[in-house]
Amino acid sequence: MTLPPKGSRWPVGLAAGAALLLLLLGVVMAHYEDTLYSQQQQRSFQDLAEILAASVTAAIEFDDSKAAQEYVDALKVNPAILAAGVFSAQGRIAAFNRSGIAPLARPQSPGTRESGDNIISTTVPVEQKGHVVGFVSLQAAGEPPARRMARYLGLILLGAMAALVIAVLNLSQVALVSRARQLSDVNARLRQEMLERARTEEALRQSQKMEAIGQLSGGIAHDFNNLIMIAKGNLMLLRRRTGLNEHLRFVINADAALDRAAGLTQRILAFSRQQALTPRPIDISELVRGMADLLRHSAGETIAIRTDLQAKWLVSCDANQMENVLLNLAINARDAMPEGGTLALETRDIVLDRAPDGAEEVQPGSYVQLSVSDTGLGMSEEVRHRAVDPFFTTKPQGKGTGLGLSTSFGFVRQSRGYLTIDSAPAKGTRITIYMPKLQEQST
Repeated sequence: MTLPPKGSRWPVGLAAGAALLLLLLGVVMAHYEDTLYSQQQQRSFQDLAEILAASVTAAIEFDDSKAAQEYVDALKVNPAILAAGVFSAQGRIAAFNRSGIAPLARPQSPGTRESGDNIISTTVPVEQKGHVVGFVSLQAAGEPPARRMARYLGLILLGAMAALVIAVLNLSQVALVSRARQLSDVNARLRQEMLERARTEEALRQSQKMEAIGQLSGGIAHDFNNLIMIAKGNLMLLRRRTGLNEHLRFVINADAALDRAAGLTQRILAFSRQQALTPRPIDISELVRGMADLLRHSAGETIAIRTDLQAKWLVSCDANQMENVLLNLAINARDAMPEGGTLALETRDIVLDRAPDGAEEVQPGSYVQLSVSDTGLGMSEEVRHRAVDPFFTTKPQGKGTGLGLSTSFGFVRQSRGYLTIDSAPAKGTRITIYMPKLQEQST
């Protein structure tokens, strides 16, 4: 064996030292990539948990274990997911576990961590309007040990091939970051699509519920109105024959009660959008100005009335019914401010290119917007969702029928408009009516 010349030993030692240094750098880089990969896995699974949390909010709110289980079962297609669970404040409502994995217990606190047995556990809260209503937990398999060892061994074997190792590491790093960015973008789009789908489904369920209630109440109101007319006809005949008889007052009282019942059926027909209307071109701003004295008298001395009437477009609707709607909203606002406050009436012409936030049913177009807002007690989210349901009222017994908002809602929808409610406890209520611009409605 021929030894290399003496002068060549330094380059050989330098190469060996460089190879050793690169080997050490390779080990350090392997450890760094191991940590980065683990963090990316944890973020990916946390994103999945957050998407699931956003999807099951309504299911937890309504204790709908079936809907929650459907969202949980959708995760089974990901073989890395070992177990998943949805927990309400009262306990678990939906879960799945792969064979050999223990059932998930109710989480104590949110967070993401990786255990020594190579299992990533993540827990995220399910929030509704800033309040935690439950938790979502996932367990997923981390990187297999064999794969991790293979990566280390590959780096050790390639340590002598410094340039190639650096190139491979660079390429893999770029690919890994690019893939992580792609996954993050996909997860963001998926989360947005699921949120949009949840809002659309909620709006559809509300529309179907109100349509069913309207059909039922309309049919009952028609039949009930026919019976009232028969009773009033017989009372009229009895009244003529009774004359000045002492029993005449009973007939008069019964007739007055039937008049009130007939009024009630008209309000039910208004909710069910089956009342007879006489629409004509109306200037909403002028209508509000014409009701100023009536609204001031109805609100009382403790309520300050503020108006900002900028709308100039005309709408097509029944003026008398629109006045009733405005009066109903003003009286509701007054009742919500027992200690006094401010009642604001605003109109403006607007063009919507998309539905306003929280009012997905409103179609794009040109509208006259009428807003009635107060500084009163406000509504909880549950009350706000039920506010337009017929016969639902938070007023004391005998103080309200629960038909004010429902009939207003029915008239507005029958006039091809929309009514939205924005309210929160102790922050007042704002009711907004969108009436189509007359020119757009007629085209």
